[in-house]
Amino acid sequence: MRSSSLLLAILLASGFSAARAASLDVTAAYKMKAVSYSNLHYNTSDKNSHAFIANDARLGIAVRHIPLESRGGEDVTMDLGVILHAVGVSGSTVSVASPFDRVASYYPNADLTPFIENAYLRVHRLWGYAWEATFGRQSYRQGSGLLLDDDGAGLTGASARGELPWWGMKWEGFIFNDRNPLNTSAPNSLDLAGLSADLPGEGVWQLNQLLERDRAQQTVYGCSYPGNPQANGCLVSKAVRSFTSLRYQISYGPVVFEGEAAIQKGYATPTGLSPSGNHITYNGNAEVVRMKWKQTLWKTGEGIARASLARGTGDDPSTPTTDEAFFPSRGHRHNGLERAGFGELFAATAYDAFGGNYSTTTKSGLRNGASGLVVVGAGYTPPAYKGLALDIDFYLYQAERISSGSRTLGTEWDLRVRYPIRDQLNIAASMAYFRAGKFTDPGRSIARKYSFEVSGRF
Repeated sequence: MRSSSLLLAILLASGFSAARAASLDVTAAYKMKAVSYSNLHYNTSDKNSHAFIANDARLGIAVRHIPLESRGGEDVTMDLGVILHAVGVSGSTVSVASPFDRVASYYPNADLTPFIENAYLRVHRLWGYAWEATFGRQSYRQGSGLLLDDDGAGLTGASARGELPWWGMKWEGFIFNDRNPLNTSAPNSLDLAGLSADLPGEGVWQLNQLLERDRAQQTVYGCSYPGNPQANGCLVSKAVRSFTSLRYQISYGPVVFEGEAAIQKGYATPTGLSPSGNHITYNGNAEVVRMKWKQTLWKTGEGIARASLARGTGDDPSTPTTDEAFFPSRGHRHNGLERAGFGELFAATAYDAFGGNYSTTTKSGLRNGASGLVVVGAGYTPPAYKGLALDIDFYLYQAERISSGSRTLGTEWDLRVRYPIRDQLNIAASMAYFRAGKFTDPGRSIARKYSFEVSGRF
């Protein structure tokens, strides 16, 4: 009897010990943003103005550090997690109207119905090695996001990361299957695979490789060859694109620097009659640089100056079967139902923007005849006053290639007032003033954006 009682006590103690080793994490986040856009077409006769309230909510549950076994004196543990995500608008005359409909296409739905952003299993120190592997639907960003970012939609597949035995190097790799949100026709299958390697030193060097196999039927704009039946490009059934980038980060005293340069190669298979060489080729490149300098000012606190530069190649019309426009399918460009880029309104990346033509006739969102982007930005945040922070930014946008005339797409001034409380609550109001360049609008019309947001997370 005593032996049975002792055995039961040992089993209960072991169970309680395992339960104590695991932990339950509950996370929640919500952002409400009232937004007003005017003249998104940059055309006084067809302004395309919208006002709405954008909602972005998340709820996550994860059980972490579930003990599995012990190898070499180290515990093998597992995490299980699920995150629900919902985005949507209210108050708009047309729900998720153009150009926001293209943004909405990146998410499983955009009517504030929750979808599964994450549903994963993560194993730490699998087989006793210093690495972790994640299986299932997960959030993922490669490098700075220039090449790949799920943007809150999640990607399904597997990823792994760990340490290498040389010079403190780290590595990570992934393979995902998704869809190309820029193409809605079936079949639509986008395979993503890649590797990254970090080499720390005076700063951190990172080498990234991404391979896309895109089986969505799509148009390669600017393409033409004898016998091609398409008027505005070449229709292809499959595209294979390869991206290689080198990224460098350093924080040296008050200066923070980040730069990434990438090249794109690949080919696409036409659906009908093929050109000479039997395929269409990709050959582009892009660069993004961000710098920040923090400076303590006498009696007032710390000010922050920043500068940015982004450039992505555009298509060369003199090479009709080669597409030089740099354009990864899932690069970072969205934040909920708004764009994330350089500028609050024009919101440019190195390859696309709210450029006045967010229709199916261009991939970049720019007017017909423009391809590729060059962005130069500068900004300053003076010392906070009673917890209030003011951000002032200026951006100049140009096309990398144009059919004729001025390359200037426009200029933008952004003002933003923020009141953050710790890292959990943020209240902000912003204003963006965009003046169209002559290529975007010969009349150089004005577009504005006003917003007020409250966000919190736990």
